Amino acid sequence: MRVVHVLFTPGLLATAATVVPVVVLTRPDVVTGLLGALTGGLAAVVASQAGLLASVLVPGVTLRRLVIGAGPRVADWPSPHRIVTLRAVPVILSVSVRAVTAARIRVVALCGLAFEVALAACAVAVAGGPFTAGFAAGAVAALVVSLVPKRTATTTSTGWLLFRLPSSGGGQAAPLVAMAMRAARTGDLTTAESLAAQLRVRHPGLPSALAARIRVLAAQGRYAEAVVLAVRLTSGEEHDPGAFVLLAGLTCATVESGQLDSETGLTTASRAIDNAAALGYPGHRLNGARAMVALLRGDPKDAITLARLAASTDDDVLCRADDLATLARAHMAAGDNRAARQVLTEAEKLAGWWPRVATTRTRLEVAS
Repeated sequence: MRVVHVLFTPGLLATAATVVPVVVLTRPDVVTGLLGALTGGLAAVVASQAGLLASVLVPGVTLRRLVIGAGPRVADWPSPHRIVTLRAVPVILSVSVRAVTAARIRVVALCGLAFEVALAACAVAVAGGPFTAGFAAGAVAALVVSLVPKRTATTTSTGWLLFRLPSSGGGQAAPLVAMAMRAARTGDLTTAESLAAQLRVRHPGLPSALAARIRVLAAQGRYAEAVVLAVRLTSGEEHDPGAFVLLAGLTCATVESGQLDSETGLTTASRAIDNAAALGYPGHRLNGARAMVALLRGDPKDAITLARLAASTDDDVLCRADDLATLARAHMAAGDNRAARQVLTEAEKLAGWWPRVATTRTRLEVAS
């Protein structure tokens, strides 16, 4: 059954539906046609993200994250409200925006869709040779896939925002969830706690509301309570792999703070990481949790490698600060307090109030 599920995913079906006509239409120059299809599909993704970026011109929509390119980080301009990152290979665009109402979320989705439709229409209009024919096929296929309601660990499709979000209850809770997450991200814990309490009353079982409440509890250092909610999140019908990663990190933090015994915590964390990987969560985004497990198992060398990789790939300010706290603790465990101070200084510039960053500073001062 798992093989059937993989074979019949929208992306794989769209790829097959694209390759076959491209091979037929671009013979004998099939390679050029396939290259055009690949370029068209990539261009459609960029067009969709450009549409999301354009949506910030709509009142009530703000930019949360803009990542230009892929590969190693070249430069970034992080803040509690907005993250802008430039990476080495500028072939892709990743945009995340924040909308204050469910209606604004639909406007954001329509902006992304409009840019995709415009690209596909232009590509079809100018299609002639093998490359342009392949480009048009790739762009149209990407457009069709984007309309399929689907939410994964890394992406949310336009179709999901337009067709599934309104009936999921997430649209109604979105403004409150966004405000709670923003308050937690900026360290305004009094406001964050108040908003989390409202979410608990109004949307007790909604996954996005649970995730926001977990973020607030983590920001307060209340890891044991956060773990309880994370277990609920992993028990949901959607089986979101990101929830398992969240559970792994929180369980490790709970062990680290002395709120849970090591054997139980590490077993739970390791199982959660395995579940996330089995559900298709990208391997490089598991490095932060794996680094914490390695550190708690007494392997600072492996923890240093994994935490450094996690910090270099994560764009979220709090996640990077947390990864750097793990890296500093790993350097301390390896007996290199000088390196730990350097790393911790970088973490404090991002979020010096974050519990794991603050407690690491306390430990480092005691050790000095």
